[in-house]
Amino acid sequence: MANIRMSRINGELQKALADVINNRLNNPDLDGLIISVVDIDTTPDLSMCKVAISVLSGIETKKLAVQELNRAKNFIRHEVMRIVRLKSIPEFVFELDESYEKGQKLLNLIDKISKGD
Repeated sequence: MANIRMSRINGELQKALADVINNRLNNPDLDGLIISVVDIDTTPDLSMCKVAISVLSGIETKKLAVQELNRAKNFIRHEVMRIVRLKSIPEFVFELDESYEKGQKLLNLIDKISKGD
């Protein structure tokens, strides 16, 4: 039962975060970037929430985007409070999700191996 509740909370937070980041956050350093909220991991006591984001850009821009989101996390949290009705909204920690890049490297290795045969 608790897992169902946490997955619902994570889903609602993920939708709210995506909305806030893409529509309500006014940061010139993030203008024009496509930022996706890929995964959310919230602690059971709702005190912390790790947010994995994906940014379609170069590595330096990705790192800058994570820094800027972590810098604006209080504003983001306040805006999420307006959208999601919970007793307490967790503190957000933004991290870069590199699973897409790792997947591409793996596919390239598979292609090299299959062409070698």
